Amino acid sequence: MKIESVNVTVFHYPTRRVADSAGHSHPGAEGLAKMAMLTITADDGTQGYAFAPPEVVRPFVVDTFFRKVLVGQDPFNRERIWQDLNHWQRGSAHQLTERALSFVEQALWDLLGRRLNMPVYKLLGGYRDKVPAYGSTMCGDDLPGGLSTPDEFAAFAEKLVARGYRAIKLHTWMPPIAFAPNPKMDIKACAAVREAVGPDVELMIDGYHWYSRAEALWIGKELEKLDFAWFEEPMEEDSMSSYAWLAENLTIPIVGPESFGGKHHMRAEWVKAGACDILRAGANGVGGITPP
Repeated sequence: MKIESVNVTVFHYPTRRVADSAGHSHPGAEGLAKMAMLTITADDGTQGYAFAPPEVVRPFVVDTFFRKVLVGQDPFNRERIWQDLNHWQRGSAHQLTERALSFVEQALWDLLGRRLNMPVYKLLGGYRDKVPAYGSTMCGDDLPGGLSTPDEFAAFAEKLVARGYRAIKLHTWMPPIAFAPNPKMDIKACAAVREAVGPDVELMIDGYHWYSRAEALWIGKELEKLDFAWFEEPMEEDSMSSYAWLAENLTIPIVGPESFGGKHHMRAEWVKAGACDILRAGANGVGGITPP
């Protein structure tokens, strides 16, 4: 079994989400968004798919790296393929990103699952067949009927609980909202949600790296009073020592890193440095499913 072709299809789909100038999603009027589908095809006709932003799997990346490395290889040799791509990434002048590598990885796993008629979680060992899910808010906004006040966050949280969620993660206000970041406003939203859902629902917040060290420490102390389960990406991730300092000075678990490069190697460095209590290691952030 050999890989025969690698192709990308760009398409539009209807959505009611709009992105602000910083890339955060908000509810809005129905429009069209763009997405790409990466397709890896084997010589027996089996295909694997992964969805990605078009700019990540643009033609230059597909022609220069994906096809050069994948075509002719056995798709079951996932780790060999990953190491080959990792080798090419080093000299790619950042053209071959870790996210691009991860989408190839996901499409390969999908291809193998389809070839064996087995879900990927079974191929990975099948330790779990279900996991708990948490509800997640969109970013705070200044839109009528959106999430523009603490009370609107509370009302949305109540709807999530009514749908059966026993844990909720908040994304509060951030630039380009004029008053953001605003730690006091964010804590008001957290307090309103806690009051609305009671003590038995787990709550978390994603700071999306907007807070300073002093702000993150103050917010963390307030979140501890509200019995929040974790504090995610509170500061800019370029300073690992700041995260280690924050984790040392708070009892609430710190989650990171979200967007820091270095694949699984850098995640190991964060653990070693005591920079986080809960590690983010999603497939898109570490170069795929195989590395972790």
